[in-house]
Amino acid sequence: MAGFYERHVFSPVLKLAERTLADVRRELLSQASGEVLEIGVGSGLSLSHYGPAVERIVGLEPSEILMDECRECVGSHHEGPPVELVQAGAEAMPFEDNRFDTMVAFLVFCTIPEADRAALEMARVLKPGGRLLFFEHVAAREPGLARWQQRLNPFWKPLACGCNINRDTRRVFERAGFDMSNIEVRRHPDIPLPLVQPVIEGNTGLRAAVSGQSSRSGTGRRH
Repeated sequence: MAGFYERHVFSPVLKLAERTLADVRRELLSQASGEVLEIGVGSGLSLSHYGPAVERIVGLEPSEILMDECRECVGSHHEGPPVELVQAGAEAMPFEDNRFDTMVAFLVFCTIPEADRAALEMARVLKPGGRLLFFEHVAAREPGLARWQQRLNPFWKPLACGCNINRDTRRVFERAGFDMSNIEVRRHPDIPLPLVQPVIEGNTGLRAAVSGQSSRSGTGRRH
């Protein structure tokens, strides 16, 4: 049942949402460069938006159904840098330390079961001086909307393949060492549903002290 829902309901809904957010995605991903790791690559909606500065794309995706769709996308439509697809969760990435120049998280952290672990993994595999490009909906700051998100999240989550509308992803990134000091929490005019507002969007890196610790850690995974 879950697989049917993921293939025939959730995936088409994502593609419908892409019509609204395609410009946002294109603008964000135009800033990517070097070797890129996209967390939750899904069915491959981002692949056509990467610019010429990208040398290689690694797409991480835990869902076998979405991974199959992404393979079809790469095989039939993709023109651009080489793409490697890895089926794995973001909480234990099978990559060595300090590998990637750019990390991408686009409306994915709401669904990751252990978001804090995944953010720490991003910090681990990002090169010193590397960049995190992100667009995520987060928990509301207005008390009224925040209460509704809390009440409705248990019902929303199974309908939206694990999406948590009450997750404070800004704080998740901050706890992992990313510099969120200039990142605003704001409403986005292209998202009509209040429950998945507000959002955070930006291009940031690790705080200097954290980046230095990561480069010296030497604890990388190699699978």
